[in-house]
Amino acid sequence: MSEQPLRLQTLLALPFLCLGLAGCGSSSSSSGQPSTMQTLGNVLMFQSTTPPPADQLPTDEQEEQLICPEVIIADGGAAIRAQSGQDSGSLRHQISILNVARECTPTGNGSFRLKVGVEGRVLLGPAGGAGNYGATLTTTVTRGTTQIARRAARVGGTVASGQGGTDFSHVEDGIMVPAGRGDVEIIVGLGGGAATPARSRRR
Repeated sequence: MSEQPLRLQTLLALPFLCLGLAGCGSSSSSSGQPSTMQTLGNVLMFQSTTPPPADQLPTDEQEEQLICPEVIIADGGAAIRAQSGQDSGSLRHQISILNVARECTPTGNGSFRLKVGVEGRVLLGPAGGAGNYGATLTTTVTRGTTQIARRAARVGGTVASGQGGTDFSHVEDGIMVPAGRGDVEIIVGLGGGAATPARSRRR
């Protein structure tokens, strides 16, 4: 079955090291306000933190004109950790990818414009403290064996005194994917390592 386009994709990148870490919690809101993932998805799809009225949303017929590739997290790129020793008590911080999303906009003749969003979190470990924490996020787009785009950005955030962590989000826009043969893959990862998928594409 073909994957439907313009659908928000939510991936749990890896289990958190919640044991012994502060700040583990859900990003969903019980107050009725949009979660951070919902807000990220709205920005990707509608260029606004809130969706447009229902009568302005794309129809199923419009969506079926393009199948938007899913986002894959690179092997070893789901999280990075900093620690001073081998035991769990030496962990200073962990930066993780929590969720990913993408939007594909047709530009004619089989080509499309791609937008990729990543949501993540900085978590302090037992040996961590307040401060600025960051990592390199790499976004790679390929078609078959051809690399179409490779972008790197700094992500992370500031953890204030008394906090256990902080969320971050990043949107990579304006990636032009030309028409051609072969599957298009979107691969993201922390640390700037090789863009090797951690798993096969779902179809």
